[in-house]
Amino acid sequence: ALQDCAYGLARYAAIAQDNGLVPIVEPEILLDGEHDIDRTLEVASKTWAQTFKFLADQDVLFEGILLKPSMVTPGPDSGIKC
Repeated sequence: ALQDCAYGLARYAAIAQDNGLVPIVEPEILLDGEHDIDRTLEVASKTWAQTFKFLADQDVLFEGILLKPSMVTPGPDSGIKC
């Protein structure tokens, strides 16, 4: 699922740039659950790495995108407050 989503974002960004648009790249990470902040960071890091790999593979200009990452926080059901 991660590869499919990252590839889809990269294709969208490449198509947008090819048509003179600035794509908004938002690798979405659902924060629901009981996980701690370290697990969120682990998942977010893998997601961002995979997304940027596919962006590079599609020759997307990084300086020509708007990156909209999510916050790295513990899950709301973890009982941990930030």
